[in-house]
Amino acid sequence: MNKIKILMNMVVAAAIYPFKKSNFKGKNIWLIGGHAGDIYDDNSKFLYEYILKNHKEIDIYWVIDESSKVKNKIPGKKLIKGSVENYLYYYNAQAIIFSHAPSADIAPYNFAVPVLNRFHKKTFKVFLNHGAISFKKRKPMKAKLKKLIDELMKSYNMATAISDFERNIMVNEWMMDDEAVCVLGSARQDNLPLNKEAKSKDILYMPTWRDWIKFGEGKFTDTEYFKNIMMFLNDERLNNVLDEKNVNIKFYMHHLMHEFIDDVKSNITGKRIVFLDKDVTVADEITSSIANITDYSGVAMDFLYMNRPILFYQFDVDKYKKEVDSYIDLENEMFGYLAYNKNQAVDELIKLIESNFEVKKDQEDARNKFFAYNDNQNCERIYNCIIKKLNK
Repeated sequence: MNKIKILMNMVVAAAIYPFKKSNFKGKNIWLIGGHAGDIYDDNSKFLYEYILKNHKEIDIYWVIDESSKVKNKIPGKKLIKGSVENYLYYYNAQAIIFSHAPSADIAPYNFAVPVLNRFHKKTFKVFLNHGAISFKKRKPMKAKLKKLIDELMKSYNMATAISDFERNIMVNEWMMDDEAVCVLGSARQDNLPLNKEAKSKDILYMPTWRDWIKFGEGKFTDTEYFKNIMMFLNDERLNNVLDEKNVNIKFYMHHLMHEFIDDVKSNITGKRIVFLDKDVTVADEITSSIANITDYSGVAMDFLYMNRPILFYQFDVDKYKKEVDSYIDLENEMFGYLAYNKNQAVDELIKLIESNFEVKKDQEDARNKFFAYNDNQNCERIYNCIIKKLNK
């Protein structure tokens, strides 16, 4: 749906709002979404399904983009993002819940439109965050939007954190409202098994994206990102061990880099590399995998939560610190298996596999630091906090 049509739908909904208000009287409407309405996953998904199952008194709707491939797989009631109906329900909602931002996930552009942004101001806004605050410092995709986004985040009535470590960053660096940020845990981590063996011997490899590649010039196949990943996955010694131990590496290209997946697929020689589709339920892949390989992705925090081994392959650490930087000190606070070039990555992964996927001892200290809760009760805490704040 293009921007002009969306803005027209917003205005039409505002025009008929007074005449439709009686239709919403007495209803406790909540809207929830994530990943700009494209993907059904992450914290929003798990809180949504928890509310659907346990709190029938809430009239909750998932906001989905009309072009999403997963639109028909989502349970419960749905609204097409940017439609007149979407805005009408938004104008009458008691709460909106989102993993990225209200404009991306719930009601496009409303917070920035004069007069109509009163609906943004009156609605109770819950920010779930789409991943753990860990290896990626927050910054807008466009620098000129920083001030606007900072003000937007200050307007949130509630935000979830998984630890005091996270809360301190959100309050002291992101300048979010002190009373809004609550240490409650991450909704998606309720789906993570505790003290249970993985269903497979598959290893999930999820490198994160690089904005200097996504928005840069030149061929993807000429980048250090591509070359280092390919050297690692195609290493003969590693592939021999994968064959010998009957282990697969499941490779998931970050959804913001998925346009380059064919370049990776067409250059793979190893038979033990399995490619995951962009629309796969990542949460299922996480829970079924015995270990994780990443560079700076917050998915490592999910494996830390499950107490499963993690290999960090950080071949461009100096460039990453310069371009993105990390809240976790990449020199002094790292844990698990660490590698900074292809040979180290191969050595460490073989060591991990041959140890029968032993967890490094330093991960226990990291778990205590980065998680306030490890009990699969996060959704209940988040829901109760929303209700308490709404009633207050």
